[in-house]
Amino acid sequence: MINSVRSKISRIVTQINNNEFLVEGEIECAKFGFQVDESFLNFADIQGGPFLHIGQDFFGKGNIKNIQKIDSGKDDYLILKITIDKE
Repeated sequence: MINSVRSKISRIVTQINNNEFLVEGEIECAKFGFQVDESFLNFADIQGGPFLHIGQDFFGKGNIKNIQKIDSGKDDYLILKITIDKE
């Protein structure tokens, strides 16, 4: 679990396999950047953190290669699937 320094909001980070993680938690608002398919993101700026973008180091595990928004079924709960490049 990670906590935002700005707002003390907790995010759950779960490792799915060697290079994929889920980041999830309650949100009030967020900004997303995408080019064609809005489920595959260039960046996710979540109120309370974290700010995630393609190419960014993901907590020392590797660089973010893909950010996928997963439908949680709730407007106030966000799930992101993060794929990292370990090279």
